[in-house]
Amino acid sequence: MRICVAYTVVSQGPISDQFASRFVATFHEHPPGVECDLLVICNGGPLRTDLSLIFAPLRAQMFPRVNDEGKDITGYMDAARGPCKDYDAMLCLGESIYFTRAGWLRRLVEAWNKIGPGFYGPFGNNNVRPHLQTTAFFCPPVLLSRYPTRPNNRPSRMEFEHGQKSMWRWVAGHGMPVRCVTWDGEWESRMWRMPQNILWRGDQSNLLMMNNHAQGWENAPPETKQVWSRNADSPFR
Repeated sequence: MRICVAYTVVSQGPISDQFASRFVATFHEHPPGVECDLLVICNGGPLRTDLSLIFAPLRAQMFPRVNDEGKDITGYMDAARGPCKDYDAMLCLGESIYFTRAGWLRRLVEAWNKIGPGFYGPFGNNNVRPHLQTTAFFCPPVLLSRYPTRPNNRPSRMEFEHGQKSMWRWVAGHGMPVRCVTWDGEWESRMWRMPQNILWRGDQSNLLMMNNHAQGWENAPPETKQVWSRNADSPFR
């Protein structure tokens, strides 16, 4: 199985170097557990030299592109039609992703091998509507290539994530599996909020990786945590 990890970097981001350093450091400390290639999607053009050098130990391929209004999602779509098109699977990761335990990619591959090609993610959330947060998702490149619309502003980018015609609903509508993957299971949509220690619950140790949303909740005061958790646990609709 050929896998490409496609990691987004905002080329002119004010703290992109901090995000990138943490991503690379935790990638080394907690390796993926299966072979993969790393593609750095450079939203906003080529990375400056010091930022690019952060990825040298991982032998990353750079994919510079103009940062359009689709942001990270259109970056993944362009990569799916370009440098990732011949891979079996892409793991699309936003800039804030980092790792706390080894084997995160192996765990996704285990779910894929058990259930079949589809749409997988570690961050299940019922806030707004049920969805898998698109700061991290795992799917065949061809699905991104065939998704019927291309986000061109923030509302359409969010439609991709949690709208009525979101990516996960579109994949499920074609009869393919959609799962939230934790260390202890693969969960269908109506069970995304069932496991313990998931996004915005407990110590979040069941998450395969961390992102800005998980870290923000971890650092929030108790009253904020309660609101976020309550919203995430909203009834499925």
